[in-house]
Amino acid sequence: MPTYIALLRAVNVGSTGKLPMADFRKLLADLGYRNVETYIQSGNAVFDASGPAPKVAKAIAVALEKLMGTPASVLIRTHDELARMIAANPFAQEAAADGTKVHAVFLSAPPAANLGSGLDRIVTQYPTRRDRYHLAGDTLYLHLPDGAAESKFAAKTIDRILGVTGTARNWNTVLKLHAMSRR
Repeated sequence: MPTYIALLRAVNVGSTGKLPMADFRKLLADLGYRNVETYIQSGNAVFDASGPAPKVAKAIAVALEKLMGTPASVLIRTHDELARMIAANPFAQEAAADGTKVHAVFLSAPPAANLGSGLDRIVTQYPTRRDRYHLAGDTLYLHLPDGAAESKFAAKTIDRILGVTGTARNWNTVLKLHAMSRR
């Protein structure tokens, strides 16, 4: 049975998408998934489930919509996918210095090649910020040395530019989820 990492978008952020992690763990267990663990309050879970990742993501999304009364975006990765993503981090040195300043935006699919250039506008429109990005397949790496709070690399902006759904996690969270999924 494969081990999956579920990443929910816009859960327990500000006043939106309230979902106690105990409820999330129960939902996953009720779907028949095993060895369920959650990490922090932003909608991260590691669990074992049979079936392909897209089917698992869909089942979770349907169950969450029923529970929460609103659609929820669910992105799934495996331990090996996280390992490859970690190894490919172009901001590894910065992440080692401060994992809160480097983020991975998990994308629902690789965007069309011509759409990535739209991210350049974010950087050039806000020259006082030192934000940098690197787009690689279904991952957008961000180095936000001035912090994430004021960054213009917001989820809705990224979705609009790239034409796919994304959810971001800081590098410390990425490493923790990778460690949790090692089974």
